[in-house]
Parts: sequence; structure tokens; C-alpha cells
Amino acid sequence: MIVVDLTRIKYLFLCVCFKSFIEMEQKKGRINWNLEGVEKTFLETCLQEITLRGREGSSLKQYSWKNVAEKLKVEHNFKADQKQMKNRYDYTKSKFAAWLKLKSKTDNVYDPITNTFNLSEEEWQTEIKSNKFVEALRRAPLSYPELCIQLFEGSTSNGFDSWGPSSTLPHPNEEVCERNLNGIEDVKCTQVEPPTQGVSEESIVRSKKRGEKRKEKAAEDSALLEVRDCITKVAKILIDKHESADMDACMEKLETMGWEEKDAKHQTTLLLFGESADIRKVWLRLKPQSCELWVKNAGAKYGLF
Repeated sequence: MIVVDLTRIKYLFLCVCFKSFIEMEQKKGRINWNLEGVEKTFLETCLQEITLRGREGSSLKQYSWKNVAEKLKVEHNFKADQKQMKNRYDYTKSKFAAWLKLKSKTDNVYDPITNTFNLSEEEWQTEIKSNKFVEALRRAPLSYPELCIQLFEGSTSNGFDSWGPSSTLPHPNEEVCERNLNGIEDVKCTQVEPPTQGVSEESIVRSKKRGEKRKEKAAEDSALLEVRDCITKVAKILIDKHESADMDACMEKLETMGWEEKDAKHQTTLLLFGESADIRKVWLRLKPQSCELWVKNAGAKYGLF
């Protein structure tokens, strides 16, 4: 008579199920980012989301990850969950940091034509010991370095981890400008003492001209600050209203216009999107050939044309 140990059978069954589950999870975690166009679309969409909606820490916001996943699925039938995308984002960011450090070396080890580094075996080993991601650069060059510079440079090269196009913190370069502007205002507001005996008339004239130039420069800087503040406010509005149904439609239509992000027409259109829902509705109803003239006329009030 055969005695069946049910407890042992249940244990073996659970072990088999657990092993199968682990194998499925491992297979799920391995996706091929080297498929044609996937990496570029991923970086471009991440950059677009950060530009419109800002960062969450040093990464994207949860809503933005959903948009990135949708873009990859629509354009490449490529499926990735948030964890997989976040892992790829962090890996590319670390690889870019290693690339940037090697590229900044003064002995011309970087070849911009091939996007590779000319290092000896000993030099490679030394660099790999200091940064494990150098090994990844040795195996394969950094993909799309220009996109990586736009996406990661603010959080890897200068230590401002949380700064982004829509960040509430000022950009470090803007802080320097503001300090300079404050210095100009101080000079402008300082009362000029009456000339003392021995000061020539020519010196007084030169001093007055310098004062006038300072006033003109201060006025120009003030105008630039107003435009910058306006853009900042509109960017915040865009962030607050990013769940609006018509915003995505407006952005899709803007992409079809073929305007560069630095183009005044592109910037003006973003400003108009933030003003009101009625303006966005007008934009959606305009024919493509009428959009450019409409944007230029509307942008005149911002001084962008």
C-alpha cells in the first residue's frame, strides 16, 4: 500500500508555482530598447513631458509616464510599464553622466564624429573603477547625445537635480542674472553727490552718459523679466490644467505645424494655450494655413515678434 504525503505534495506544488512566477517576472523585465526608433521616441517624449509638466524629484511625474507609455505603444507597438521606463530613464541618465565626465577631459579623448572615446586599456580600467557606467559606454556609445543633454544636463552636470523647464525653483543662470539686475537697480537708485572741486566738466558728462546707459539697460532687463515671469505663470497654468481634455488635442495639432521649440511661434502658442479654454477651442478650429498668421498677431502683445 502506497502512503501519499499530501503536505509534501502541496509544498512541491507551491515551489513549482513560485519558480514559474519568478521566471515570468524576469522575462517581463527584459524588454528590447534597441528596437529601431524606440530609444529616440522615449527620450523625445520624456523631454516633452518635462517641458510641459515639470519633474517629480529627478524624474517624470506619474501622469507623464502614462503619456510616454502611450506614445511608445502607438508609434512602435512597444509595451513598457512605469517601472521598466523608470529603470531605463535612470540607466540612461547614469550613462550620460559618465559620458559627460569623460567628454570633459582636457586630453581630447572624445571623437565627436564617431561619438566614441579614444582610451587605452589601462585608461578604460581606471575609469571603470571610478564609475561602473563607463563599462556601458565602452560596449556601446551613448545614444542620441543631443537629446540626453537637453533631458539630463540640468540634473547631472551642475548638481541642480530638481530643476526643469517647469520647475518652481529658479534656474541657476537666472539667479546670477537676478543678482546682476539687483546690482543695476542699486546703482540706478543711488543718489549722485554734487561734484567736488577739481572734477572736470568732461568727467561729469561721461558720468551722466554712463548713468543714462545704465537706466536704458535696466529698462531692457526689466522688460525681459516681465516676459520671463509671464512665461513662468503660463507654464504653471499649463501644469495645473494638464488634465484638460482639449490640451492634448492642442499639443497634437501644434506638433503638426513643424515649428521648433525655440521658434517664437511655438512659444507664443504655448502662452495662448494657458490663457483660456476659449482660445484653445479657437486654435483647434483654425485651418493649418491660418494658424501662423493668428499666432503672430496674437504674439505681438508679448513682444515676441
